[in-house]
Amino acid sequence: MDKQHILDNLPSDLTLEQFEPLVKTDSVLIERIISAAHVTAEGQWYDQAKSEWVMVVQGAATLEFEHGEMVSLNQGEHLTIKAHVKHRVAWTSEETETIWLAVHY
Repeated sequence: MDKQHILDNLPSDLTLEQFEPLVKTDSVLIERIISAAHVTAEGQWYDQAKSEWVMVVQGAATLEFEHGEMVSLNQGEHLTIKAHVKHRVAWTSEETETIWLAVHY
């Protein structure tokens, strides 16, 4: 067994948002996402073929949905985004890294 902690081994260079697969199979992807004041570019939307369950482990973020709804997530809060629901990251904390745990299924 190789025990790890989700908050350990954060990359020193966070110029770009980091997507790190933790588990990947044909049917599921579990990843750690590290944001440091990163947002999705204006006019760009995620439109994913699979549903996604996402939780903020550390930090805070706001997701924007194509129909105009804004959802703020603080530490420990999570939500499910159904497949093909267009969304974008509108804001992540400037004070600390925002660490996400995302499950795509």
